[in-house]
Amino acid sequence: MAVTNVACVLRRASDFEYQLMTYYLDLAEQSTREGVRLLTDYMGRHRRRLAEALERFPAEEYCRISALPLRYEPVSSECDHFDARVLPTDATAAEVLDIAIEFDECLVSLYAQVAQQDLGPEVKELFESLVHTEERDEILLKKIKATHYF
Repeated sequence: MAVTNVACVLRRASDFEYQLMTYYLDLAEQSTREGVRLLTDYMGRHRRRLAEALERFPAEEYCRISALPLRYEPVSSECDHFDARVLPTDATAAEVLDIAIEFDECLVSLYAQVAQQDLGPEVKELFESLVHTEERDEILLKKIKATHYF
């Protein structure tokens, strides 16, 4: 069993957010639908949640938290399949939103698995906060989809 720590999870989540950002911005450039371009451009520019959450920690506190070992490595295999989620240039907003909701669910799962481990109150609070942020985003995306706004 490989030993992993909070820094590994944060790096994985940060890499995933960067991939999401570039994925959405690429969709914005390639889409033939104006509503989809607006939606994906917005989504791409707002994928900095993890960095914003970590900015509240002083550098020495962040280093201490990052070094904490995890008892169990979180499973997030579905987060690594960007290649399988290729959308055509004429994809609808509903198709984009379905994928975005999947990606949010993946991050919720990853963060929840870390929050459930006994790592101290500040780590638990950080990851629970990230779970709530992603869950709120998921609800917003579902509302947008339900209203057929784009």
